[in-house]
Amino acid sequence: MTPFIADLLPAAALGLFVAIPFGPIGLMCVQRTLAFGSWIGVASGMGAATAHGMFSCLAVVSGTVLTQMTLALHTPLRITGGIVLVLMGLRTILVSTDAAHGSTCGDPTCADLLSAYTSTLLIAAANPMTILPYLGVASALETGKPLIMERALAMPIGVMLGSASWYLFLALSTNTMFRSLQKAALDWFNRLTGILLIALGASLCARIV
Repeated sequence: MTPFIADLLPAAALGLFVAIPFGPIGLMCVQRTLAFGSWIGVASGMGAATAHGMFSCLAVVSGTVLTQMTLALHTPLRITGGIVLVLMGLRTILVSTDAAHGSTCGDPTCADLLSAYTSTLLIAAANPMTILPYLGVASALETGKPLIMERALAMPIGVMLGSASWYLFLALSTNTMFRSLQKAALDWFNRLTGILLIALGASLCARIV
């Protein structure tokens, strides 16, 4: 096994285990898969996976920069993430299932996919809980030997692959198991998702008071 692969596998495992806990991104991935189809759900997950890759890349390049950025932007990140979650929750409640299906009849457009990707990228990047695992990685790397460039690339690539694999599984399995849900059940799930997103956003903002 090459050194690159030897570093890639644990990085992929890290990305997978960081993504698995069910939070706002997982909830949005499931809700969007049910409302808009599996491609939108997958695109939503890929946005979060990109955020994980970005933070792991910062951890490899400079743990000090990542730590200082987290301390400096802690409050703005919480406010931004909280507001975005509240807005996404309100939108999820207000947009009916019929409107959701009507807006994505047929295959989703590039604009639809980009919107789903960008929104979860921003939410994941603004969520302080996304950064915490990579602060630990940065601390561990700073106490060890410097990584050469080829092996340093294994961390963000592996983390993105691991995280992306979970969201891909989540979207496809949701689409397979629950695509036959009746409209009334989907409407209730949308409302519940919206309420949970609003509650999560409000809790993020409340912690800075």
